[in-house]
Amino acid sequence: MSATVRSLTLLTLTALLAIPLAAAAAQIRTELESIVRNAALGKNGIAGVSVVDLNTGASLYQHRATEPLAPASNMKLFTSAAAVKVLGPDFVFQTDLSITKDGTVVLTGSGDPALGDPEVMKERTPSSMPSDLFTALASVVQKKATRVKEVVVDDRIFERELIHPDWPTDQLERWYCAPVSGINVHSNVLAFYPNPGTPDTGTTVDISPLAPWLEIENLSRRVYEGRNAVWIQRTGSDEKWAIRGTINVPTQVPIEVSIYNPALFMGKILADRLSALGVLVGTDRTPYTAVRLAGEHESFEFDGPPLARHVSTLEEILHRVNYDSHNMYAEALLKRMGHTVTGEPGSWSNGGAVIRMLIAEKLGPDHAASMIIRDGSGLSRENRVRADTVTSWLVEMYQDNDARPALLNSLPTADNKLGRRFRLSSVGNEVYAKTGTINNVRCLSGYIINPETGQGAAFSFLLNGLTTGDSITNARKLHTELVECLDRNIDQFTIPAETAPAFGG
Repeated sequence: MSATVRSLTLLTLTALLAIPLAAAAAQIRTELESIVRNAALGKNGIAGVSVVDLNTGASLYQHRATEPLAPASNMKLFTSAAAVKVLGPDFVFQTDLSITKDGTVVLTGSGDPALGDPEVMKERTPSSMPSDLFTALASVVQKKATRVKEVVVDDRIFERELIHPDWPTDQLERWYCAPVSGINVHSNVLAFYPNPGTPDTGTTVDISPLAPWLEIENLSRRVYEGRNAVWIQRTGSDEKWAIRGTINVPTQVPIEVSIYNPALFMGKILADRLSALGVLVGTDRTPYTAVRLAGEHESFEFDGPPLARHVSTLEEILHRVNYDSHNMYAEALLKRMGHTVTGEPGSWSNGGAVIRMLIAEKLGPDHAASMIIRDGSGLSRENRVRADTVTSWLVEMYQDNDARPALLNSLPTADNKLGRRFRLSSVGNEVYAKTGTINNVRCLSGYIINPETGQGAAFSFLLNGLTTGDSITNARKLHTELVECLDRNIDQFTIPAETAPAFGG
């Protein structure tokens, strides 16, 4: 067969194959369009929808996909994948404990959001507690000195703007609005466990981590029926707290309230544990007064290498960012990227600029220009992104050998959280996706993949303007129906070439 005939034959086969593929794509579009058009999202509801073939990047369906919308926690898809590219998949956060020649203990942070986080610690060792870490740090100092001049906390890797100006001011004590510092501790919350106590003792409360210097005003009272109705207030600073309401049964799930200045709080924990081990901190035997933050241009002359180093892996951080949707973790990643690229203290400004730079490089200037990046978690209502930017990003990251496994391994799936939330028990293919929820906004973006053939799609469903209870309910229904439609039609998507990346690898 001549080269000309062979070429004509290949062209003919390609054309013949394109006919059923085009027809299948048209069918998928028709089904998706019907689902979106019939969604009852209320008069203000907006649905930005984009579905892209995972292996070709070809658009399968778009509805208002080029309209910038609030992504809520779908913003974490950009922050987490960008962190893999900027910091590297093997990156570790490290916190160093050192001592100077004049006896000053210095804790130097790297922005690690996992320091003393009980959720991360129990994943490492089920019996491990934050108190074990704090005591271990104090113990290594005790072996070096029986007296220390002061405890200095060096959090200068990040700027000291701890709370984003866009965050809701009436929710700043909630765990999801926890501040972001160059040294974080216990996910930057205090965990309170109120207890009804006895008629003799009255109500009591346990606190984690243990902080004996706190002033607790207990205004709660015991009741003998009904549910607990108790709340905690920080009254002006991290030092004074009030407990109010009624308590009937011991609290099993803690009430978490954000710590205003986590770096200083961590310094006081260390000073307290040193004092408990018999180490004199400061001069007047009140260790908490001998704790401060490092000065803006202060330098230290250490007496040898660090006494101890605590490390957290990027894999641990990404799980908390995407699976647990932990805002403080995402913001710590954003600021750390800003510091890594600029050499300046990490901030929301330089961290957001790094993500925008990466989007421009990977997706093009049009996508970067249309995006508003105010924070890394999506808590800010001012963030804006197009649905087609989300899917383009997801496809780009799926084709990347570093970002793909890191991202997939960190996302909720239909086998766990997604299945429970959206009742996706009938879905037969793998679904990896991130939800996004703030007032009037419900989003879902991610992947659906046939693990046997590699066929699949990247999808983004950004729903804004949901101002009624019915529209919120219907938004979740819309998400479910769209995923189920992709699942039914997944055999119509492109089968990857042999050179395509192995699924999940």
